[in-house]
Amino acid sequence: MSEFSDWFKDTFKKCYCEHGNLIDEQRFAEIVQLVLDNEADDESRSIFEQKIKSCVKSNFTFEKEKKIKDEIKRKLCEHKAEMPMNLVETIRKSVDI
Repeated sequence: MSEFSDWFKDTFKKCYCEHGNLIDEQRFAEIVQLVLDNEADDESRSIFEQKIKSCVKSNFTFEKEKKIKDEIKRKLCEHKAEMPMNLVETIRKSVDI
């Protein structure tokens, strides 16, 4: 198991109470960003995906963050000719376009 997987599991657990309810939405949103940016390893992604299937609040948070990223990506594609090239490249890398 990698150091990242250990960190992910520990951080992920801290997002939930002993009953499995999401209590730390800010920390969870940070984890969502790791997943959306494809920085989570397979084991971490699997843990994450299982939880969002069973927790409505987690799924809602994930979908909300995903929509934001998709909207930013869409806007950048619409206005790419109007932006300085170095800004475009930096943002493109962060949203995988």
